[in-house]
Amino acid sequence: MSTEACCTCAALLSTIPPTYDEKTEKPAQYERRLECCGRAICSRCMSDNPRFATYCPFCQVSITPSPLPQGLRDPPAYSPPPSPRPRHATLARVDTHERPPPYEEHQPVQPPSEKNTNEPAPDVLHFVDPDNDTVTNLSLRYGVPANALRKTNNIFADHLLHGRRTVLIPGEYYKGGVSLSPRPVEGEEEEARKVKLRKWMVACKVAE
Repeated sequence: MSTEACCTCAALLSTIPPTYDEKTEKPAQYERRLECCGRAICSRCMSDNPRFATYCPFCQVSITPSPLPQGLRDPPAYSPPPSPRPRHATLARVDTHERPPPYEEHQPVQPPSEKNTNEPAPDVLHFVDPDNDTVTNLSLRYGVPANALRKTNNIFADHLLHGRRTVLIPGEYYKGGVSLSPRPVEGEEEEARKVKLRKWMVACKVAE
């Protein structure tokens, strides 16, 4: 019993009957032996895909004339890539004019320009309006990712924003430097001082 299999469906050729003609009830199509690579395609695959009757899916060649318009060609047949060459053999073939220029000594080193140093902008203090401000709203107004706002202010849930009087807008994303919230009566510096004092009292567990 032959153990040869179809190259497309991997079924044994001995287990696949030929295709019969409906009128004469005689075998009309057996498996096809590919001339290019010696593989075989069963009659069932050619019945499901008539292209296999004239085309090799492995070598990508056809035994019929190409239907492409004039000026176009069939894609090239597949060929395995060449074996990689050793690195020293490749370097030996490099011409002299392709090699990098020799190192020149005593070249003055230009110090980096002060204008090119991108100093991060300072964080901006925003005074929270519990009725209108949300994490999504502040993200859109300042152009800052919502995750960056949560991380900078240690906000683990968006509803915790309403319990804050102020939040910091990270200067890494917001370069405007100006707060878009109404200023408090006592000024931003006084409010910032109270925020720092409140954090210190919480950290040290001081009531007054």
